[in-house]
Formats: sequence, C-alpha cells, structure tokens
Amino acid sequence: MINNNLKICKCGYKINDPHIVAKTNYSSWGWFLFTILGMSAKPISIDFICTVCGDKLESSTDQETLKRFIGR
Repeated sequence: MINNNLKICKCGYKINDPHIVAKTNYSSWGWFLFTILGMSAKPISIDFICTVCGDKLESSTDQETLKRFIGR
C-alpha cells in the first residue's frame, strides 16, 4: 500500500502530485504480452518518480496497488 504522507522529493512533491509518475516494471513474459501482443499484463513492481528532479519516492509490490496499474 502506498503511504502518501511519508515521502517528499527534493522539489517538495508527494506521491499524488501531478509531477510524480508511476513507472511500471514488468517481467519478461509481461513485456512480451504487453508490447508484442498488446495484452494487458500486471506489473511486478511500480516506482513512483518525480519528473522534475528524478527522485524515486517509493517502490511498491503490493498486490492491490499493482492491480490498479494493469495495462498502463
């Protein structure tokens, strides 16, 4: 589960701010399904990164969080 109150990047942004993006990481099989076949795949982890300073605020492998990012 993502804790929105703990991490702040160098710029002062938190996880729910618009400058924070979710970078999904897939297994090899997930990448194959997603890129070659166009099927939705569940990521194995998600990194929340500031687009301004590049700080990684959090990395999540929580199953409920991963389900929200299927196909992104």
